[in-house]
Amino acid sequence: MVTPLPEEHELPARGAAQGPVGDMVSTLTLPSGLEDPASGVTAGVRAMLDVMPGAATWSVPVRDETGAIVDFLVRAASPDARDVHGLRGDQLVGVSTLERYPSVRGTELWETYLRVMETGEPGRVDLYEHVEVAGGVPHRSWYGVRCARVAGGLLSTWVNHDGERLMAARLERTEQLGNLGWAHWNLTSGETTWSPRLYATHGRDPAEGPLSLEQYAAVTVAEDRPVLERALSALAETGESQEFEIRVAPAAGAEGEGVRHVRIFAEAVRDAEGVSLEIHAVVQDITSWRRAADELASANRRLEEENRLSVSLQNVIMPVEEEPRVLPGLRVAARYAPAEKEAWLGGDWYQAMELDDGDVLLAVGDVAGHGLAAASAMAKLRHAITGLAFAHHDPARILATLNRMLCRLRPDVLATAIVARYTPADRMLRWTHAGHPPMLLARGGRVERLLHPGVLLGVFDDASYTYGSVRLRQDDLLVMFTDGLIEKRGRDLYEGLDLVSGTVAEVLRSHHGDDRLRAVMEAMVPSSDTDDTCVLVIQVTAPVRGEV
Repeated sequence: MVTPLPEEHELPARGAAQGPVGDMVSTLTLPSGLEDPASGVTAGVRAMLDVMPGAATWSVPVRDETGAIVDFLVRAASPDARDVHGLRGDQLVGVSTLERYPSVRGTELWETYLRVMETGEPGRVDLYEHVEVAGGVPHRSWYGVRCARVAGGLLSTWVNHDGERLMAARLERTEQLGNLGWAHWNLTSGETTWSPRLYATHGRDPAEGPLSLEQYAAVTVAEDRPVLERALSALAETGESQEFEIRVAPAAGAEGEGVRHVRIFAEAVRDAEGVSLEIHAVVQDITSWRRAADELASANRRLEEENRLSVSLQNVIMPVEEEPRVLPGLRVAARYAPAEKEAWLGGDWYQAMELDDGDVLLAVGDVAGHGLAAASAMAKLRHAITGLAFAHHDPARILATLNRMLCRLRPDVLATAIVARYTPADRMLRWTHAGHPPMLLARGGRVERLLHPGVLLGVFDDASYTYGSVRLRQDDLLVMFTDGLIEKRGRDLYEGLDLVSGTVAEVLRSHHGDDRLRAVMEAMVPSSDTDDTCVLVIQVTAPVRGEV
């Protein structure tokens, strides 16, 4: 059971309610039945609130049978008053505090209300967090509240800080994400203000306060102080905004672990005579970015050096040949196209050279992968094949020996190869291939595959190989290549072989003589830009002794 207020109640003495509000209501007398919204006291308070700016309500206390306040009822509200539910002005009249806002009970705000009503001394809660749960989800609002006992009731005014807190939170998050802070130097009063993020950037305790411009110059790395001085001079002389980058070392003022790279955008506020009064600056910590940029520049320098080394290796191992090479009984055109344009060397290779007995070694190979690792393995295989050929080994024995060497010395490497030995005296070509696409033989208007397959290199150390042989004719063309020429995602390798064979046949129908070699090479366009490609095109030239 609750009881109404006493029938008669004396107004508080002048000064109990501070300020103009207290002055206005101190002359009112409290008539019988204060709980009646139509009472004279209520009407007087309403008239006062109607002209008050901002949000304010006047509520009467509800007491239990012991006289203790158990609730408040709103009897008057200013036009600008608005609660968390969106009620405005007169819509708030008749609202019960604890029925409408039950979470207020027991809070600092509620205790302040009770204390004000008991003592008559004004109260305030600078930041009250109001929490209401809807659908199981808490909703928070923040207010600054002031209250006073007026005419036997409670006069409350409040300011909603939701927008300010939201803006502050967004600003703080923006500063964190961008490593940004702001500074304000008042050149007249000497007052300096920093945002919290700026203290963190400079490793400075906020309790120590911000740095003056003179102190900031002292923590700037000596080599960068002229940059800061020029910027400050330009601000003073021209008033134009300045953007610059410097290093600061708050701990020691010199290069070291504490050094931070900062980018500063500064502008000056000047009076009518052009004298600078204030400097405002936004400071961004770009240390991580600068270090990353330095590391990237270092990596680029290493890459450039690696590229230079790759070009040198490529020129040593497989020099670029603009013109066909002339070998005993043959003309040979060669082309190497690596997948990595930034590193001019990959895992594909070729060899075409005269041996000491007058024969010619022709070979093309492919080491899995590309780049320097594949190039290293490629160089070893290429030199090994060349050495074995000079030892007068036939192609089958060359590949068998090469396979054993690869299994023992580089078990992490897989490779394919096609090796041929050409004897110009009788135009006999002996060849074999290990997991490699077959070479093509173009004779007249026909193009056929020369098949004599063997197992991939580096798989079984006891693998054996045999070789095939064919007698060539003058003007025959051989095309040897790696799989980058025919391999394409979603397409069968045999389909790629057919396309290359068709291209060769078409070119030969429209070209004759020495021109055919160059024309066929120009038509050999790689199918893949993600794999290295080597191509050898060989034309048989001189006739066998006694052949017309």
